[in-house]
Amino acid sequence: MTGFSKFIRKVLPRIGAAVLAAACGLLLFAVNYFVLFVPDSSDKDIKFEIPDTGDKNTSSNKPPEVNKQDNYNILVMGHDRAASLTDVIMLINYNVAEQKVTIMQFPRDTYVTVGDYYYHKINGLYNYCIGEVRDEGSSDPEKDGCVRMAEYLEKNLAVTIHYSAVMDLDGFEGIVDAIGGVDMYVPQDMYYTDPGQNLYINLQEGYQHLDGNKAEQFVRYRSGYVTGDIGRGNAQKLFISAFISSLTKSLANADASMITNLAGNVINYVSTDMTVADVVYLGKCFLGIGKSGGVKMENISMMTMPGAATMYNGASVFVMNKAYVAEIINDYYNIYDYDIRNSFDTAGFFVSREQSIVSEIYSADKESVTLTVYNASSLDENGLE
Repeated sequence: MTGFSKFIRKVLPRIGAAVLAAACGLLLFAVNYFVLFVPDSSDKDIKFEIPDTGDKNTSSNKPPEVNKQDNYNILVMGHDRAASLTDVIMLINYNVAEQKVTIMQFPRDTYVTVGDYYYHKINGLYNYCIGEVRDEGSSDPEKDGCVRMAEYLEKNLAVTIHYSAVMDLDGFEGIVDAIGGVDMYVPQDMYYTDPGQNLYINLQEGYQHLDGNKAEQFVRYRSGYVTGDIGRGNAQKLFISAFISSLTKSLANADASMITNLAGNVINYVSTDMTVADVVYLGKCFLGIGKSGGVKMENISMMTMPGAATMYNGASVFVMNKAYVAEIINDYYNIYDYDIRNSFDTAGFFVSREQSIVSEIYSADKESVTLTVYNASSLDENGLE
């Protein structure tokens, strides 16, 4: 036997053992990362102020405790191509324990006041945040700007936001196409052109299959609704319901190419602070993988932030009703053993600095505005009626 043969006989088993050990280690890592991993919903600093009311159980010196584990708040935004205005802004609560999802939409014209931000509409706040983090030296201003916007909302809505994500319209189109499109009823004829935004909308009323381009036309249409931005928000509720229904059906029969295409669009066009493990965990829970069942359509609720539209300083704005929104945040998004209404918008982020129609709407009794909570299952079957 040659020396080389002896060497091979001695070394190969050791190499094989090392490879096996590495494979086992990789497998254990993958199991822990993708199977056993559970994000800690309590592992977030509280951004809003806790007033010291003298209550020994809850004060600024003793922050509230989390009493809703496995309960996550997620800020999701969609921005246009021209000016990065986030015309889609949603705060989502996913209660994994109860398999319930609550979605509150922010009208794009929602009035806000912050620093030297002169635009006073929430759909431009993301751009303002990008400018802030860029001035601070951010290496990823899109993602960090998204996180910064979440921080503004955390502080002033008195809510903890666990994750934030922003997607551009190319990603929206790609995701819709990746799942094979969306089947839904278009409630009215939609026609609008704006060459400056490269926006051309031409849809006819009726039940139809929307590819990515047509889906973008549908969610961006606004001019033909009597209630303007509120009408578009309600149309988006219809689309969200139809999209979730199509998504779950597509993933149930997904092949490798569909999943790869979907993942590619998410990676390329979505800026987020969520890790891959976070996405996998929440996705598995939503679909019911490893659980008794996923989120049912009838357990998905959607609403528009209560308030009223008005004209202020020559511009159309939407003003939240503080009492009603604080109640919604407390009932649906509060994960603490503390009534957040005592901390809600203490800095007046959502109101003007002067007495005006804005401050009147903002401070009015909650009975002055209406709220309709829509069920995704009913929307998917019956529309807004």
